[in-house]
Amino acid sequence: MLHRHLLAIPLLAAALGAQAQERASDPLGPLAQCINRSEFRFRQQDRLPAHATTRSVRLATGEAQVSTADGYRLMLFRKSSLPLVNLKIERSAAGRFAADRDAIVAQMGGMAAKGKLPLETDARDGVEVLGLNSASIAHTPGILSLYSLLHAASGTVATAYILNQPGDPLDFATDAQYHALRMQLIASLVRCMADPAP
Repeated sequence: MLHRHLLAIPLLAAALGAQAQERASDPLGPLAQCINRSEFRFRQQDRLPAHATTRSVRLATGEAQVSTADGYRLMLFRKSSLPLVNLKIERSAAGRFAADRDAIVAQMGGMAAKGKLPLETDARDGVEVLGLNSASIAHTPGILSLYSLLHAASGTVATAYILNQPGDPLDFATDAQYHALRMQLIASLVRCMADPAP
């Protein structure tokens, strides 16, 4: 089952005000605000603590480290009172994006093989998109889809956990509605990653 494998992925630590160290700049701020200008808006925005400079990803060959020079966790909502997306946006450390990308691509490939799911791949506006999707919303509580979006020009990685919604009101009620909404979300993320300016 896809959600069992996805739930095992370590999540970025949420940054509380008391934990966050002062930073000289906010390179991901414009991206977060661009996402918030879409129909997918965050009600919660947590910044990665400055001391959290790497995260682990599980590969078939063992664990690998992905650099996190900066990052945010954004809980995105649409029309429902229930969250639709748990989104992580991260900036790779200088000179580390290529290695980070390789680790993430290997991780996604391993998860696809383990879950016997197709790994969807695409590239738009300089953003590489990798996706794993459950076959149906009906029997998949928790995480329906996992997407990794990689933008080499800015050294930015986005990881989107798209969530099922167990109660009313819902943002989607059928597989077709979920597919359309998912594609709309990914298009919004790609657009903002490619050009976060207003």
